[in-house]
Amino acid sequence: MAFKPKVADLLAYRSGYICNNPDCNVLTIGPASSDPHLKTKKGEAAHILGEKPGAARYKVMDKEIIESDKNGIWLCVACHTLIDKNNGIDYHEDELFKWKQSHEELMEVLLRTHRSPLPLVRRFSLSKKIAQDIVDTLAHKGVMFQPAAMENTAFALKSIDQIRLKLMRHLRDIDLDKRLKDICNNLINAFREVMNENSKDPSGLFSYLEVLRIKVGRLLYQLQQEYGCQISGHIVSIVRP
Repeated sequence: MAFKPKVADLLAYRSGYICNNPDCNVLTIGPASSDPHLKTKKGEAAHILGEKPGAARYKVMDKEIIESDKNGIWLCVACHTLIDKNNGIDYHEDELFKWKQSHEELMEVLLRTHRSPLPLVRRFSLSKKIAQDIVDTLAHKGVMFQPAAMENTAFALKSIDQIRLKLMRHLRDIDLDKRLKDICNNLINAFREVMNENSKDPSGLFSYLEVLRIKVGRLLYQLQQEYGCQISGHIVSIVRP
């Protein structure tokens, strides 16, 4: 059952009529190309938690909450269909609430500062590319996943330093995305710590490597969840929440 028009309108206004999916951000209203007196709308108010048994992400809740704007998110038609496929198994409620919160916060900032959303959408696309470049930098280095018995201490230290330098170059490319900057800085600091602690006496390097891989695995998970990065190959083995 669709939301009441009043609730749907509220969600649309709070979203600037822009799809809340951060990988989409498509505008959902505009003019009809064939008639100057007609308009086009391809956005919908979608339920985050299903309103009835069998619906995507269904939960037993008060009808008042299920039908309120708190349980709604503004999406384009395609993204609405996407999140409800297979009973919503690929899109957890927490992720959808996060989409909504982040998008509405962005709209509030844009409205308050009189800025256009278009440059920010383009900037997010650039951030996603940089995030994937960071993942690829880590994924292609065996020091991140090879067994200690296969490692040469000198080569491992050299590889760690190379990764640190590449991450610093990626950091310079990040513009206003504070979250991505924080993740990149955390990675750089993790690699720098290993270098600092083992530059003079590398006898304990492999113990530090184990800790490093845990830190990197958690940050890779964040890049995967928050920027949609694709992680493949042997490095998948260290990714963890």
